[in-house]
Amino acid sequence: EEPVYRYASPVSATTGSATDTQTNAKVVDGKIYVNNGFWDTYRATWPAYALFSPARAGELVDGFVQHYKEGGWIARWSSPGYADLMTGTSSDVAFADVYVKGVRGFDAAAAYDAAVKNATVRPNLSGVGRKGIESSTFLGYTSTSLGYGLSWAMAGYLNDFGLSNMASALAANPSDPRHQEYVENAEYFRERALGYVNLFDPAVQFFQGRSAQGVFSKSPAAYDPRVWGYDYTETNGWNTAFDAPFDGEGLANLYGGRARLGEKLDQFFATPETASLGGSYGGVIHEMVEARDVRMGQLGMSNQPSFHIPYMYNHAGQPSKTQEKVRDALARLWIGSDIGQGYLGDEDNGATSAWQLFSALGIYPLRVGSAEYTIGSPLFTRAVVHLENGNDLIINAPNNSPKNIYVRALRINGQAHTKTSVPHALLTAGATLDFDMSPTPTTWGTGADDAPTSLTPPGLIPRPLSDTAVGSEASTSDGTSPNALFDNTSTTSAKFTAENPVLDYHYATEPRKVT
Repeated sequence: EEPVYRYASPVSATTGSATDTQTNAKVVDGKIYVNNGFWDTYRATWPAYALFSPARAGELVDGFVQHYKEGGWIARWSSPGYADLMTGTSSDVAFADVYVKGVRGFDAAAAYDAAVKNATVRPNLSGVGRKGIESSTFLGYTSTSLGYGLSWAMAGYLNDFGLSNMASALAANPSDPRHQEYVENAEYFRERALGYVNLFDPAVQFFQGRSAQGVFSKSPAAYDPRVWGYDYTETNGWNTAFDAPFDGEGLANLYGGRARLGEKLDQFFATPETASLGGSYGGVIHEMVEARDVRMGQLGMSNQPSFHIPYMYNHAGQPSKTQEKVRDALARLWIGSDIGQGYLGDEDNGATSAWQLFSALGIYPLRVGSAEYTIGSPLFTRAVVHLENGNDLIINAPNNSPKNIYVRALRINGQAHTKTSVPHALLTAGATLDFDMSPTPTTWGTGADDAPTSLTPPGLIPRPLSDTAVGSEASTSDGTSPNALFDNTSTTSAKFTAENPVLDYHYATEPRKVT
């Protein structure tokens, strides 16, 4: 007999008083899932669910979508209800990643609607939605008027990337009544994802916060990317310098091209973390000590903001350095002398386990929110993954060793493969990856077209859509002040007195008027 699921809701209002034996929570029919810190899990844990346990992944997503159906929002951090912790609505990109990889078994339209709400609606509770959305929609970034505004903004761009891809996937059915909505939103959120360029300060060559007036947080003389906190949640400027893994080409061009991106990464790994620049934290937090003890420059490998950085060399056209850094991490950072050791920091809801598991197989979900993995360096001579669909993913590297860590060649299903990325569908269809390993760096994967996919075409700097209604004049036919319509916040409004009012906007820099 099938069980009848009911739960005491953590996201609905309570009624009356609770006793030692009786809850005052609303009791709801159905199944809900709780206790997930999406800031911790979206980069690796949810992609691992999608690859290794897709049926359970769909069930989990549906259980979290229940938060939206019942409480109006998906928890930003579920513990078990809405908790005001960390930055970003990272269930957006986590669930988009699952969907674009073909996972089903959940209400995809509701998951999408919840993500759109996160991305567009000012939250009415502190523990849900994107803080600062009332102004960031117009500015193109979350300003420093909000604590950790830069971190909120950078998380938003990544989540918009995933949302765009999910909208594209939903638009694949032309008979869906919402088809055109999905098509248009895919374009809109793709443009918004490129907004990371708005927070790149060319004077310091790092990302940092900006005021609503466009002024960066620190002058070049005062800026130190090693300092923790302020603009950066649980990290610093160095570990945010590569925070656009979905658009490595655009990021590289901000720095002056792929070679310059490689140089920036070299400098990152050559600059030691000292655990002495606590910044706004007012002292040393455990993530700083862990980053120091990793002994890989600034890399805070125990914490999620650093997870993707070793793989960013692939975007720079230097995959041998990705291979070297990944194998160094695998060789030293998941090793313990006693039972219970083997983690370099918090396990974080499966996050550090998922990073190790993917990297040991020689693949990693660098562009989370897309159906693509990037190639690293497998840890074993042979690994076989029995996928849930009955197919096998086989990774062979017969001459692999602690010294033979570089990829000389890769064949997938017998065909030469030089790209440093591989589609999810190719792996889940049943695939054999044959690696030929080398003790010295090679030229494999260094071709002009071998880098992972990016939003930005080669050689270009991203140019996202921007608000053009700035610094000009507006007038109304009934004399109503239009200022509230152009003040870069959705918290104000204007009420017209005429039945059919007319609003004219006159551009100061060109002979153009919008009515």
